[in-house]
Amino acid sequence: LGGAGNVVHNILSLGAEPVPVGFTGDDDAGARIRKLFEDIGVDTSLLYGVKGFTTPRKSRILSGRDNSRKQQVLRIDYLNRSTPEGSEYQKLGDRIMDLAGKCDLLLVSDYLKESVTAELFSDITATRKDLITIVDSRENLMKFKGASYVTPNEPEIRNLFPSNKLRSGGDFLRAGRQLMEGIGCRGVVQKRGHQGMIVFDRGKDPIFLPIHGSAESVVVTGAGDTVIALLSLSLASGLDLADSARISNVGASIVVMKEGAYPLKPEELDSEMAAALSGQNR
Repeated sequence: LGGAGNVVHNILSLGAEPVPVGFTGDDDAGARIRKLFEDIGVDTSLLYGVKGFTTPRKSRILSGRDNSRKQQVLRIDYLNRSTPEGSEYQKLGDRIMDLAGKCDLLLVSDYLKESVTAELFSDITATRKDLITIVDSRENLMKFKGASYVTPNEPEIRNLFPSNKLRSGGDFLRAGRQLMEGIGCRGVVQKRGHQGMIVFDRGKDPIFLPIHGSAESVVVTGAGDTVIALLSLSLASGLDLADSARISNVGASIVVMKEGAYPLKPEELDSEMAAALSGQNR
């Protein structure tokens, strides 16, 4: 499913009810996405097929011999270069505003093309001040002022702070604090790949979380999607940011050992969390 689709699949697999909202193209890829969602029982009524819009998709090229671990060597992104008309955004915005009054959490997964614009996001947060909002944005993160939590990865942090060479842990700490103040959010989870995570929770000292399990991953496909899905579910369930990040860290360690975009299963997470709490490590 890729990107946002994998987030949806993880949320469903872990027992919650995802309602995906956004644009697809009026094309074969868009139809396949809706079919895949419908096959697993996800409501697709808020996925709008727009004429002239190409459904974004990703192709990953893996390398490796038979009976060996495959490693990703190339990713090809097919991105749309057009923008839906204002009327399409208005229709989508009206439905999101209605939905925001009924849901526990709003997760914005923005991969270059915004279904949720900064203006709409501002309207939502002004209307539902109690709504937890989490934003994962490739290039537009600073537009989402007032988000509850944001989850940038290391390349995104570097792009946000080009003057900060980000050579040390202290550099990342400074960038995390700047990001928190710039957006006005409650917390930041910096995803640093094999370096683990740094968790910034307003009013508390930052927490460094090393990766859980083996550093030798099969593929990184879906790791970030698993992190934001688990982070969202944990926060919506009432856990604090630190524990939510720890659970997300463990969940990501499972999916990177699987090939392809793998939806995490509750029993796998339960088992790995039990091992983590008992001090064992894979």
